Amino acid sequence: MKKGELSMNELAKEDRRVRKTKRALRECLAELMLDKELRNITVRELTDKADIHRATFYIHYKDIYDLYNQIQDTVIHELNEVVFENSLSHPNDYYELLFDYIVENKHICRMLFSNNQNNQFFVYLTSLFKKTSLNIWLKAYNVPKSNETLELYAQYHLMGCLSIISRWVQTNFEYSREQLVEIISDIDTNFESFLKSKIEAFDV
Repeated sequence: MKKGELSMNELAKEDRRVRKTKRALRECLAELMLDKELRNITVRELTDKADIHRATFYIHYKDIYDLYNQIQDTVIHELNEVVFENSLSHPNDYYELLFDYIVENKHICRMLFSNNQNNQFFVYLTSLFKKTSLNIWLKAYNVPKSNETLELYAQYHLMGCLSIISRWVQTNFEYSREQLVEIISDIDTNFESFLKSKIEAFDV
């Protein structure tokens, strides 16, 4: 090993420190945003709360908005993986995994779902869930391609699901995960029965 280079153990320790630092900043930002809008939070306020030097913050982020956007991008990426890896699972299993992710990241998810100005996050979630619903229905009912009617059904379905999830998060998880899984699974089952009765009338 050349002089000045870090060993594998040293690199691992450094990576752990970086992850710990970023996790602290994410969690503290989420806590601050329970009471303040993003535009009113300063880097100094955040780093004081996280007990981290401002210089350390600027090693990883340009400003508060850069931190927020990176958090959002990470959640979107991870939700994307959860949805696509489990989209063909039984509805109960699918929603259990989805809600497990939200509960495990509850402070950050509460921040994202509660930020009414964050249209980008909801636009992506809408697109993600709509695409997933359409893919499931096309395969389940052997429909060769989508159409406007199916698109509208998907939009109606996913907006209802997202509204329930958003309310759950914003009310600080008043319902248990099990209760919410049961509610949305029941809605899914009834909606799929309705959709099945209409599928033959689709002009696809």
